[in-house]
Amino acid sequence: MAGTQEDEAGRTVKTARTTFRVLDEVTARERAGVTELASALELSKSAVHRHLATLVAEGLVEKHDGAYRRSLRETEGANVAFAVVEALKELDRATPAQIASTVGRSEATVSHYLSWLEEKGYITKQGDVYKNGLKFLDIGERVKYETGIFDIAAEQVDELASESGELALLSVLEHGQNVLLYKSSGADAIHTAHEIGLREPLHCSGLGKAILSELPRDRVERIVDEHGLPAFTEHTITDRATLFEDLDRTQERGYAIDDQEAKPGIRCIAAPVVMGDRELYGAVSVTAPQSRMKGDRFEQSLPELVTGAANVIEVNSIYL
Repeated sequence: MAGTQEDEAGRTVKTARTTFRVLDEVTARERAGVTELASALELSKSAVHRHLATLVAEGLVEKHDGAYRRSLRETEGANVAFAVVEALKELDRATPAQIASTVGRSEATVSHYLSWLEEKGYITKQGDVYKNGLKFLDIGERVKYETGIFDIAAEQVDELASESGELALLSVLEHGQNVLLYKSSGADAIHTAHEIGLREPLHCSGLGKAILSELPRDRVERIVDEHGLPAFTEHTITDRATLFEDLDRTQERGYAIDDQEAKPGIRCIAAPVVMGDRELYGAVSVTAPQSRMKGDRFEQSLPELVTGAANVIEVNSIYL
């Protein structure tokens, strides 16, 4: 009897080891078929089928289009953690109950992630209220300076604001969106909701259209497929043909125009910044009320200032 039990235990351990071998092999590949796995592991196809069935039942492997791959279930924890961070970004500060209501999770689950994020230094706690911590500032600052030529670009944006007297902006492209990287206010600059890190669609702003004008058409198509062309004002471009016509004009003249397309009553002149190896860096712009951006100032003097600033950044980038 004892021998039988020992034999059974041995077979169980052997089966478990083989199952984990199959899991390791699936993990090492983006996707794999039964024949491929059987060959790599020197097992029969029927044996591989059995072990895969166990892994699928446990949620560790998933079957897709006849092939197997590692399940994404393990990313669920990261999804919850980022949902909590995003909720705190919108709420500014909140209790576990408020965050739980926002992210659609139980208060107990949210409290667990809040404790973990606090321990890691990403959020802070005051009483029973949580808020995002300054560790994100450290990360953001490092990322900002790692864009390559931020110092040079920021200096030119400051000069652009000073010379124009208006609001000057610097943005870059990330995940198909326009991301504000830096801003500087001249003496007469308007006050807007342009916060550093703000993400906006590319099609509705001068900065965004300046960036799009330097991208291959197929990439612009993919961006439009993903983000669409939503209207923000009655002047926003909302169809592809018109957008590509606008981008062609932008390329020809060297700068983009936002004529009340993002905000009513606001105009913007923006120029792309392309580094020496023809790599797109981003765009710079001047934004002002329509009443101050018209005539020769709108058609010549401000475009010259903006394209001049972009050119200085481009030239200096060659020597970095």
